[in-house]
Amino acid sequence: MQERAVFLDRDNTIIANDGYLGDPAMVKLMPGAGVTLASLRRIGYRIIVVSNQSGVARGLFGPADVEAVNEEMGRQLRRQAGAHIDANYFCPFHPEGVVPSYRGDHEWRKPRPGMLKQAAADFNLDLSQCWLIGDQPRDIAAGAAVGCRTILLRDSSVNAGGSSSMPSDGTQAKPDFVVKSLADAARIIVREGSHVNRQSVASQAVKAAPESPAADVLEVAVSPLAEVVVSATSPPPIHSLPPADAPGPGTASAAPVASHMLLEDIARQVRQLQRRTQPADFSFWSLVAMIVQMMVVLFLAMALWNGLAAGTYLQTTDKSWWFDRTSAQLGALEWLLAALVFQVAVLGMYLLHRHD
Repeated sequence: MQERAVFLDRDNTIIANDGYLGDPAMVKLMPGAGVTLASLRRIGYRIIVVSNQSGVARGLFGPADVEAVNEEMGRQLRRQAGAHIDANYFCPFHPEGVVPSYRGDHEWRKPRPGMLKQAAADFNLDLSQCWLIGDQPRDIAAGAAVGCRTILLRDSSVNAGGSSSMPSDGTQAKPDFVVKSLADAARIIVREGSHVNRQSVASQAVKAAPESPAADVLEVAVSPLAEVVVSATSPPPIHSLPPADAPGPGTASAAPVASHMLLEDIARQVRQLQRRTQPADFSFWSLVAMIVQMMVVLFLAMALWNGLAAGTYLQTTDKSWWFDRTSAQLGALEWLLAALVFQVAVLGMYLLHRHD
């Protein structure tokens, strides 16, 4: 059975880097990178990084430095969310390189799809079921060349200066989707992924919670559960750079993992969503506070009525009212004071309700 994968560019896709990075101390993950990659791997996608690293050919650092950066990136991803990268492929070649052994073009250098083809051979991938996420047009061109669906990170592309390296025939592949973040890309992959039995799995999930306000979220999230195949033991990631004319690393084995762990994770996320969307629980103190608040409104109305009566007393010719102006003024003040006391009581009940 063939597997599926999400290919990702490294710089300004998983880690922030607008230049040439050979120092592990400078590695900084993009927002939400760890959670996103961990989620994609849980639903059965290999996570494979494919990156041009022309800094090697330019003499800025060596292949060992690239691998050190990749190792640090993997360490931070594991620490952030338990995310695991299955393989890191990178191309150190560049036509204008100053290092003779890496000067020149290469099939692995994007926009050529050499790294993706090598990964497909190493992991037995069905490229038509794979995705590529990147911040540059060359990433999109490489994915489109082998039939992957592609997602362009628009904001990262702008921040990186929008440089592009296009196919030799001058054509430019258009991405299937354009998003602002890795999290948005993951939502598209979950929504658009085509998998066996997705309809039956989703229907079972909806029947389990028909009244849930997040039922639509659950249906979308559970749909890709069929054919979940990931590495059972999470082996160390492959670090692979291309030889001049030889194939890359050997095929890595994979074992099926039961989908109930994924279901538990999705259920936990749905419960969190419900807690955020449901109103606060109704309690005894909230009922009492509502009644007292209505009394405050009544007291304010009485104070207003007494105030109006005091204002019209001097204008009336009938001085035989059952109260005079002074009593009306005092009555207004008393009602206002009562309203103030009861309003303070309402605030106290609100605080008790919050800590109930």
